[in-house]
Formats: sequence, structure tokens, C-alpha cells
Amino acid sequence: MKALAAATSFVILLVAGVLVWAMLNGSPLAGEPTAFLQIKQNKNHQFEKNNVLAQGHKALSGGRMEVMLEVSPRGQLSEKQGGSGLLEASPFGKLPKRANDGRSPAMVYAKRQVGRRDTLPRIAILITGLGLNQRLSQQAIRKLPANVSLGFSAYGRRLPKLASQARRFGHEYLLQVPMEPFDLLQTDTGPKTLLADKSAKQNRPHLHWSLGRLTGYFGITNYKGRRYLAKTGVVTELFKELKVRGLVFFHDDASGKPAIARLAEQAGLGYSRTTLSVDQKPTREGISKALKKLEASARRLGFAVGVVQMHPVSINMISAWAKTLASKGVRLVPVSQAYRLGRKKSKQARNGI
Repeated sequence: MKALAAATSFVILLVAGVLVWAMLNGSPLAGEPTAFLQIKQNKNHQFEKNNVLAQGHKALSGGRMEVMLEVSPRGQLSEKQGGSGLLEASPFGKLPKRANDGRSPAMVYAKRQVGRRDTLPRIAILITGLGLNQRLSQQAIRKLPANVSLGFSAYGRRLPKLASQARRFGHEYLLQVPMEPFDLLQTDTGPKTLLADKSAKQNRPHLHWSLGRLTGYFGITNYKGRRYLAKTGVVTELFKELKVRGLVFFHDDASGKPAIARLAEQAGLGYSRTTLSVDQKPTREGISKALKKLEASARRLGFAVGVVQMHPVSINMISAWAKTLASKGVRLVPVSQAYRLGRKKSKQARNGI
């Protein structure tokens, strides 16, 4: 009896250890983009069986079944699910590109919104700096609503693993590329910064280094970069390359100059920018006031985007604030909805997708 009890205890401890490891590290089968399919329950609360369930891993959430499709070891959607042909080899790792059949990373990796269309004002939130702090990054991924978009710093650590977890929790994400600010001597943007006085050819190794840091992003956003983005020549070349690769550009600057939008339009590139910085005053009172301003902007304009840096206060406040939006008649949507991705071809062309 003692031997049996000891063996039982060992098995229980082993199973508990595996579960704890899985919670901390995520599923080894997960990949950067994970596709979610909605499966309806029948009247007996049984989930319909089909061949999709055999391919995926099931998770019950919010009264519906989500199926996370099988992914390849590199984390891309398998060929059957439309993730093939979107990467090219380079000395800096796999870089995004358009597939031969015309699919783009922007179209494939942006989160799709399923449901009835309405005229409710919409708000998108982008939280940036993921990867720089592992504990906070995992907290943001797990605690924030799935419709909150994430921005991964090119300087972050363990980015493929974090991106994989982000997809499993339903988030889409952008890549933050460091660009030269006006006060480069005072604001250290790191050794891979895109510089305003360098040519596109000279900046390309740094750009490709950033682009190769992870996969599964639908576009890039700037980290700093006011001086770089003020130079028409380098911005034009950057936008041309992003267009060729099938990405979009999100401008993380509420005072974004119209000239940048015009350059994106000339390049045929999908472009959007933030409405306001939510944590310009990074206190509970400051963030609360900013979120109210964001709601007012959404009601006035129909769509507003807020950007906030990752820190404990912002994660907790946005998580709680998001739960109040439905009662206010406001819809929380991913940032990619600002680009109208995945609609008819004519609209894609107008948005540079």
C-alpha cells in the first residue's frame, strides 16, 4: 500500500509539474500566428465534430469553442491554412514577403473581426514595448483583451516565443523598428537604428535585422524616429520596401505630419496613425483622462487609436477599462481595422494592401 501511495503521489506531482511548465512557457505546438475558428454548439451543448477539430487544439472560452489550427515548427500557418510563401531567407533570418499568389502578410496576419457590422464608434489600442520585460510581456498577453494589439520591440528577447503566446491568446501584433529621433545623443535608440543621414542601401541591413527578429506581424510601427521620418528620401524608400513586402505602416505619433501620410499614399502603402498617447502622463489619473478623451474622439470621428507603453499601471487600467466599453456603446477592435484589411480588392488597393 505504501508503494502504491508513493507511486500515485509521484504521478500527481509529475502531472502538476508539466501543467505549471505549460502555463509558464506555452504549448510547444504553438506558432506565431494561430488561426481561430468559431464552432457553434448544438442544442445538447455538444460541439459538432468535423475534420477541423482533428487538426487543432481545443479551448473553451466565453461560451464558444475556439480551434487553434495546427502550425509548423517555425510558427507559421501550415500550407493548408494559407501561411505558406510569406517568408524569404536572408542573412538576418526569415523576412516577410508577398506570396506568389498575391497574399500579403498584412492580409494573412491581421486579426479578422467576425460578426454583424454596426455603426458603433470603434477604439483600437496598441500596447508597445513587448519583449523588453518578459514578466510584464506575458502579463500583457494574458491579461489584456484579445482585441488589444501588441507592439513587439525589435530589441526584445525571446520574441518568437512571446509572439506565439500572443497569437494563442488572440492578439495581432506589429513590429517596432527603431528610428532616429532629433535628440539621438540624449535618447538612445540602440545600435540598429535607422538613421536619417544614411541612404536606403546603408540603412537596409539595420531594417532587415529588425524585420528578421520574429514572424507573423502584419506591419511595422516606429520606435521614436521624428528626425528619420522627417526626411522624404529615406521614408519614401522605406515605404516602397514595406509595400513590396506586403506590410503596412502604423505611425506612433499623435502629431504625425500630413507629409508622411502623403508619402505612404504615393507608395500605395497602408498607413494609419495614433489618435493620442494614452500614457503621456503615466499615472492612474493621467491615463484615465486620456481614455476618456479617446472615447470622445471615437464618438466624434467614428474610429480612434490609442497607443500606450507597457507597464503595470497601463496593463491593469486598460484591462479594467475595456470591460466598460460595451455598456458605453463603444466597440474595442484591433488596430488593423483602421486599414480595412481583407475586404474587396478595390478597397484593398485604395488602402495599399
